[in-house]
Amino acid sequence: MFVGCNSKGYQNMNARYNGYFYANQYLNEVNQQIEDSYQYNYDQILKIYPDIDSSTIQSNKAKLDDAFKKASQVIEWYGSSDWTDDNYLIIGKIRHLRAQFQFAIETLQYINQTSEDDPTRHASLIALMQTYMDAGDKEKAKEVSNYLETEELTDENMADYKVMLAYYYQREEDYEAMAENLKEVAEVITKKDTKSRINFILGQIEQEKGQNAEAYQYYKASLAGTPPYDLTFHAKLNMQQVSSVNGTSEVEKVRKFYAQLLKDGKNKEYQGKIYYEMGEFEKKQTHYDLAIDNYLKAVSVEEPSPRQKSLSYLRIGQLYFDIYEKFELASNYYDSAVSIMPTDIDGYPNHVKRKEVLTDFVTQLKTIQVNDSLLSLAELPAISLDAFVDNYLNQQEKEAKEREKEEARNAASTGAVISPSSGSGFSSNAPSSEWYFYNDAAVELGTIEFQRRWGNRKLEDNWRRSTKEASSTTKSSTEENITDDATDQPEEAALADEGRAAKKKELLATIPTTAEAKEKLHLEIQEAYFKLGSVYRFGLEKTAKAATTYKTLVQKYPNTEYKLDALFALYTLYLESDPNQAQTYKQQIIDAFPESLIAKTLINPNYLAEKEARNKALQKVYASAYSAYENGEYVKADQILRGALQSFEDVDFMPTVELLSAILKGKTESLFSYEEALKAFVAKYPEGRLTNYAKDLLIAVNPVKETIVRSEDFEYSEDFKQLHLLAIVYNSEVTKTADLRTAIENFNKETFSHLKLSVGQLAFDESKKLGIIFINSFEDKKTVEAYHRAFKKALADFTIEVDSNFNNFAISRDNFQMLFQSKELEAYLRFHNTFYQ
Repeated sequence: MFVGCNSKGYQNMNARYNGYFYANQYLNEVNQQIEDSYQYNYDQILKIYPDIDSSTIQSNKAKLDDAFKKASQVIEWYGSSDWTDDNYLIIGKIRHLRAQFQFAIETLQYINQTSEDDPTRHASLIALMQTYMDAGDKEKAKEVSNYLETEELTDENMADYKVMLAYYYQREEDYEAMAENLKEVAEVITKKDTKSRINFILGQIEQEKGQNAEAYQYYKASLAGTPPYDLTFHAKLNMQQVSSVNGTSEVEKVRKFYAQLLKDGKNKEYQGKIYYEMGEFEKKQTHYDLAIDNYLKAVSVEEPSPRQKSLSYLRIGQLYFDIYEKFELASNYYDSAVSIMPTDIDGYPNHVKRKEVLTDFVTQLKTIQVNDSLLSLAELPAISLDAFVDNYLNQQEKEAKEREKEEARNAASTGAVISPSSGSGFSSNAPSSEWYFYNDAAVELGTIEFQRRWGNRKLEDNWRRSTKEASSTTKSSTEENITDDATDQPEEAALADEGRAAKKKELLATIPTTAEAKEKLHLEIQEAYFKLGSVYRFGLEKTAKAATTYKTLVQKYPNTEYKLDALFALYTLYLESDPNQAQTYKQQIIDAFPESLIAKTLINPNYLAEKEARNKALQKVYASAYSAYENGEYVKADQILRGALQSFEDVDFMPTVELLSAILKGKTESLFSYEEALKAFVAKYPEGRLTNYAKDLLIAVNPVKETIVRSEDFEYSEDFKQLHLLAIVYNSEVTKTADLRTAIENFNKETFSHLKLSVGQLAFDESKKLGIIFINSFEDKKTVEAYHRAFKKALADFTIEVDSNFNNFAISRDNFQMLFQSKELEAYLRFHNTFYQ
């Protein structure tokens, strides 16, 4: 007996029937419940395996615990049996269901490493593939698949493996490979529901590919046996979609099929889907109006699913977009669709993007319509405007009453409780279409009605009480009736009149009355036209409408700030379709905006490359000048930069060069020429990082200026080793600055070109009309004296007028600053005559 109880056969029997059997049964029951509770999405290719719902796992905790316990006991009690690895497989699958992926992976790997039973080992590897995929490690799943490809599998394992491989490709969205693997095993799968679902999936894939005949056969095969009703229902629907319909009789046959489905009580929860499919069918027959009608019915059924509702709205939006090109209507339906659309809908990001494009389109279009209408209303005579507003309010009140009646009728038929209608109202931000779609007929009608009731009177304050043409004691019969009626009005009517008056005032307030308000609306229209053109071109891909919009902009507003961009858009739009027209817009750009980057690029396609080469060359020159500046060689740095400023043009790096050149004036000329240079830089470049730095330097100038002349008995410096300048003071009303400067520059060029001198000018004493021109820079006193002697001889040949205020003298940099601050010219001239030859 002892030997019998420990025999292999006895352990196998107990391991299989006392442990494994019940554990496996519990596991299968949980898997079936996951299958039964999962809501498959038939609007997309079905998932091969249902998602594991944690709530289902939690509700089956006791069953899974029992299965885990039985499998563990078999391993512990009957460790030498042939069923040990099978029980490990159950434990691995339970751990997978519980999302204990790492433990599941270790268990399944252990089976592969220790089991001597190939079918069980292969089954564990197939389960391992799924565990890796659900854990998010698709690379490891593919490695397991590659290994299984080298193994010889049983028919059952081969079927399971091919389905698992198809699941892998489904997650990769490779539906071609997915279908290829499913087709290999569709006929050998034994579980009926799984087989039906796989055939249905193959039908969906073939339908997506446009292979309708093949899709029909797979849908038909999915109906074999007794599949779940929802699969049966959708298979029959899809069979209608892929069936070829030729002739009126077949169209009517399909319509009758859908009508029968609607009548079947079992399909009540599917009514939205049926109407949707009817819409799809009519769209396929190009009966677009009927398609829209059915899509609307799909969203009107009792409690439609958000998914189905969003798809129906989407289809309507697509028809208005693609077929009718009614983008405002398309925008409304896209907005409704996206607001409730599940994110797993195919093409969800594209639908959101189109919705945003359409919203932008409607925003720009309404800006144009509203502003145009308000500007048109602003041009009306006061009496016509008043009549127009009254007529508009009458229409609004009439529509509000009709809505109230309709709501009351609906409430009476359904027993619902409704609140009084608030009417449509009016908002300047979102005005109603009746308000901004201004038309002459409405105004004329209002004017006629006004004159019928009140006569040809001038519109003014309290015009209703004005008689004008009648005597003060006599009233017209109309006015008497109105007075009597007003006296008899109940309090509610008085309140209604008060509300109407307030609403009218609000409406009139939206109409621009000042030039500034009108200009603001015009600027908004210009911006909206430009944006609308961009939406047509890039968002809606309607190039003809884009071109028309850009043309309208430049025709209505020839001086718009968007003119350059609009013309360039027109140029690029016509570049391929109409080269002659494109050339016209190109020339307009060059003529109107010659200094723009666009014009320069159109003239010279290599402009940007050449400009970049100039930038690099200027940067090298700047680096050389900056090196000299850092070494204290200010004259050399100044000469390098002056040469660069004369040699280069149209270079982005130029502001950096100009700023350093301005800073050098503080080293080679004077604090005051340095200040003027900084001011000129800020004026030329009002914004930017360099401008902010220049402004900081300007702020630091004033404290330094205040310390230059400390007292009235100051003395000029006798440090003659400084840099020097030659200065000319003159009466600007007698001596023409331009003539004097030209003469000096010509003299320098002819006689002293080797010194690379520069010429600057400042206002010296505005009260005396004195200006000062200075030539710089000279290394020392000796050099400037030599230049001064030659300059004085050349003065006789200058064709300029001078007076007693004309003086020329050498001066050091520090003394120039003191002279400029003190204005004590006579004192400096005495100093000059003493120390300079």
